[in-house]
Amino acid sequence: MNPDRSQMSFVVLVRTFVIVSLVSVLIWIVAEGESLSKDRIEVVVRLVSEGSDIAMRPTADTGWTGRVIVEMEGSTTEVSRLRERLRDPLAFAPGDPGVPVNPGPHTLDIAEIMRQADAFTGSGVSLVTVEPETVEVLIDRVEWQQFDVQVDVPDLASASSPVADPRRVRVLVPSLVADSLGDVRTLKATLTQEQVDALVVGQRNIVPNVPVELPTELGSHPFVRVEPEQVSVTVTLDNREDSITLDNVPVQIQKPAFESERWTVLVDEQDQLLENVTVTGPSDLIEQIRSGELTIFATVVLTLDDRDAGITQKEAVFKNLPSPLEFEAPSTTVRLTIQNIEP
Repeated sequence: MNPDRSQMSFVVLVRTFVIVSLVSVLIWIVAEGESLSKDRIEVVVRLVSEGSDIAMRPTADTGWTGRVIVEMEGSTTEVSRLRERLRDPLAFAPGDPGVPVNPGPHTLDIAEIMRQADAFTGSGVSLVTVEPETVEVLIDRVEWQQFDVQVDVPDLASASSPVADPRRVRVLVPSLVADSLGDVRTLKATLTQEQVDALVVGQRNIVPNVPVELPTELGSHPFVRVEPEQVSVTVTLDNREDSITLDNVPVQIQKPAFESERWTVLVDEQDQLLENVTVTGPSDLIEQIRSGELTIFATVVLTLDDRDAGITQKEAVFKNLPSPLEFEAPSTTVRLTIQNIEP
């Protein structure tokens, strides 16, 4: 046998083997790619509405985490390709296919929404199961509204025209609660007692980070936002106020000097002292009361008409005392007896 011919036959045989092997591998690859495959993956789903006049969010008790377990079926190639696309979160907003826009509570069908998403459309992959299947959401139309800010100082302080900076804030108001606001266009920013205690009397003070308070109708609504949430307050404290409760305050009788010798007044023994009198006013005056420098008493002011009518009780008042002081007592009624004195 010719050696050259034998060598050529061997080369042809090897070449044929290689070609057949390559073709077999390609056929296997194609067949494998076209074979059905199932996969179960976790997909992050975000319910978004930022920058829109329609807001959406899961209800508080729905337990929604944004993590969805998806079981899908399709060719190995298509499933693999879709798996790669689903590494990025899927975002759905009101108005997207399967997501309503009308205000109120809604139940979203997660599987139906995902089937209509761009990632799945035309992918050739079927969704077998989705967990969770649904999510409860609240949808509403929202709009920004402007509100003035009014600064409140605790009752136990006297301040001159406190001003908020900024003087106006904007609030994102949902349509479902907008009517409950009525004509409300002012929000409060209240200084705490601790903040007031830190103020210097008679000087211009700036208090930072005072929260803006929302009305009850808005405070608990999930869509409501305030910008900014806090303001700075410029305030001059005129004086500090304090209060003291006196266990007993003596009662005195005041009557006209005219014909005063012709009648006398006896006060019921149980009413000679007023009990639990609370005095509120500037801290310096309250301190004078505590130290005994300023004595508090109640006065029953009687007139000649009271004498002639023979009244048996009258309200005691707090007079001839510094005017900034305010008084409260459970009872100021004093029972008495008027006796005429024969000449």
